[in-house]
Amino acid sequence: MSAPQSENRPTPLWQKLLLIAGGTAFAIGLLVLLLTLFPGLIPGFDFDERKYAGVTLEVQFRVMDGDMFAEAGRVRPVEDNAVLEAFTIAWDNDGFRVPARLAENYPIAILGDSFTEGANVPRPYADVLAEMLDTPVQNLGYRNYGPSEIARTAREFLPKSERQWVLYGHFGNDFGDAIRTEQQAVTERSAGYLLPWILERAADNIPVPDSSINYTYPMPVIIGGNYYEMGYHEYLLWWQLAPETGFENSKSYETIASALDAVTESVAPETCRALIFIPTKEQLYYPYTMWQARKFLLYVAMRPGLLPDGFLQLQAAPLTDADDEAFIRRLDGQRDAMRDLAAAKNWHFIDLLDVFKTHVAQGELLYYPYDGHWNQAGHTLAAQTIADTMQGVSACD
Repeated sequence: MSAPQSENRPTPLWQKLLLIAGGTAFAIGLLVLLLTLFPGLIPGFDFDERKYAGVTLEVQFRVMDGDMFAEAGRVRPVEDNAVLEAFTIAWDNDGFRVPARLAENYPIAILGDSFTEGANVPRPYADVLAEMLDTPVQNLGYRNYGPSEIARTAREFLPKSERQWVLYGHFGNDFGDAIRTEQQAVTERSAGYLLPWILERAADNIPVPDSSINYTYPMPVIIGGNYYEMGYHEYLLWWQLAPETGFENSKSYETIASALDAVTESVAPETCRALIFIPTKEQLYYPYTMWQARKFLLYVAMRPGLLPDGFLQLQAAPLTDADDEAFIRRLDGQRDAMRDLAAAKNWHFIDLLDVFKTHVAQGELLYYPYDGHWNQAGHTLAAQTIADTMQGVSACD
């Protein structure tokens, strides 16, 4: 008698799906672990690295190229992924954006982050300013730069030319960027945070709205007869609120002050120096966002608070509906602190907040709806405001 043969039963579908899911999770987990252990594998992880040195690109900036879409499931995909801007962009051999007006020497230099670089517009405010003043302007801005990176840039590049003016573009998240611990870098640049967006872009797979997802954004914004839908980076709201101890009593404030000192030390004493306060889209358009849509932001509100080492970090500070008016009034806190710092360092202060408030109140759209940065109208308004201030200064000491 022959031995009984085992029955060859097919593997249930649920087991196959479980194996696939488990294998995929393991692969992604391994990738996250590798990129966490070896962060240099992630493009742009090194905040000092300017990876596009010597590169020229033809850009088509579309609606869904906005940085709001980097957080999967937060912003409802749009049906019309239209081209917002199409232009050529080039970076020089040092990795900075090539000015529209080339020169051997640049009497004006601007330091800053992505707002100054302006990689998603044809003409960043540095180029518009050069045209308005009929003077070459060097753009030394680069994405993700905080005060420490700007200080190093100042020491390396400012002494290479005689400067009439040097400008420092300060943006609303610079207090957060003032601390560059390894753990913060891993959190902000982790593969787990960026992976879904990276995979979608790599596959050229534009997501479509999912009715099962309760998207946070867009929120409706109504200014007079103008209606917009916008996405926000909430943390940029929280950074505008002064800590209970004040911005000036933190090492974050000291780091920004040291960056201004680095600029001063890198140029001649007679060089004019100006600190530009760049407002965030959130602090400008929040008051015009429909109440029923925006009020949840109060419930998850945060506020800068001191860490034991003296640096500032956002900490939970939820608010109630009744706090809304006071909250809006407090959104000028960081601007006021930077104005005081500029005065203490004998720098001119160029406040873009009040000018932008005036134009926003007239219904103007100065930022991309799904990106935290200025559109071309925003860059042009910034350049005009800066030019007006500079032309009103006869001499510096």
